[in-house]
Amino acid sequence: MEQEYIRFTDDQEAPYSDLVVSEGKYLFFSGLVSEDLETQELAYGSIAFETNQVLTNLKTLLERYGSDMDHVLRVDVLLRDFAQRDEMNAEYVRHFKPERMPARLCYGNVGLADQCKIEIAVTAVKR
Repeated sequence: MEQEYIRFTDDQEAPYSDLVVSEGKYLFFSGLVSEDLETQELAYGSIAFETNQVLTNLKTLLERYGSDMDHVLRVDVLLRDFAQRDEMNAEYVRHFKPERMPARLCYGNVGLADQCKIEIAVTAVKR
């Protein structure tokens, strides 16, 4: 089985790859948080804001690696505060076609790094 291990930054001390491409077509993204992809600075705000930022970043990264939101197979959502799930869901559904909702698991009351409100890990396939 052929894998490509990709880091989005030069930080070689991180104990993970940001993306693993398997068999040239399966995309396994590590947890994405609400950061500005250009500056790599975290972008803090409401749960709706951070959810939008993460999913906008995901769209950009999927397109960069030969996929799109229609080809997302599974999403794992980690929320700092599970009480914000409804507000997160309201923003989340705006990023997927109703007939193309990926499988999903949502965890709540999770201690996330750097005070982020949300982290999302994704499995997708190339177009």
